Amino acid sequence: MEAYAQRVLEVVEQIPSGRVVAYGDIARALGEGGARNVGTVMSRYGSDVPWWRVIRADGRPPQGHEVVAVEHWRAEGTPMVGGLLDGARADLKIARWPIPPTPATSPGRRGSLHHVELWVADIAAARRAWGWLLSRLGYRLGDDWGHGQAWELGTAYIVVESGPDVVGGEHQRTRPGLNHLAFHAGSRHDVDDIVAACAEGGWTLLFADRHPFAGGPDHYAAYLEDDAGFEVELVAD
Repeated sequence: MEAYAQRVLEVVEQIPSGRVVAYGDIARALGEGGARNVGTVMSRYGSDVPWWRVIRADGRPPQGHEVVAVEHWRAEGTPMVGGLLDGARADLKIARWPIPPTPATSPGRRGSLHHVELWVADIAAARRAWGWLLSRLGYRLGDDWGHGQAWELGTAYIVVESGPDVVGGEHQRTRPGLNHLAFHAGSRHDVDDIVAACAEGGWTLLFADRHPFAGGPDHYAAYLEDDAGFEVELVAD
């Protein structure tokens, strides 16, 4: 089990009976990761700790475990909106447990990247392209909620999402805004392997006439673009 997961579970084990915390509460207390990271830890390793005491930010129980969680709440006397008999959501004003302070995070964490969120028009196409690429780079799927996914590597994550709030239109990397994302991609051989297979995931090599030194004579990298116009740069060590 990775160290971050162990720290999350240590916090959960301390939550008193009849009290709850939100996923984001734990992340803030640890000074590392976010609500989705904590949720992923709980889904993978939380069966041996009081998982029903870790809930969503609006007071609802963990998704997919609502009935069992509410049974635990009633048994423990957890304050609920609507009361113990009819309630189905924890009353966070009363039930929220203040997590004790933890040791300060490392000095180098401030300013480091927490997560990136990409909004897309076609989630099916994005699943194919980004899922293929990010899995090749060592990311793993941490969450999937139908119109979006979160891909995790360490405590950072990348969200690819579509939904009712996405405004129509195509992404254009040459307009003001995001031009591209750059990733450490391993060795030159690793970069070459991804380029050779990139069409499988819906990616196309950019600047082919200057590849792999399109970024300069001392910069070995591949520039790829997906069908939606998003560009990535894969940098060799």
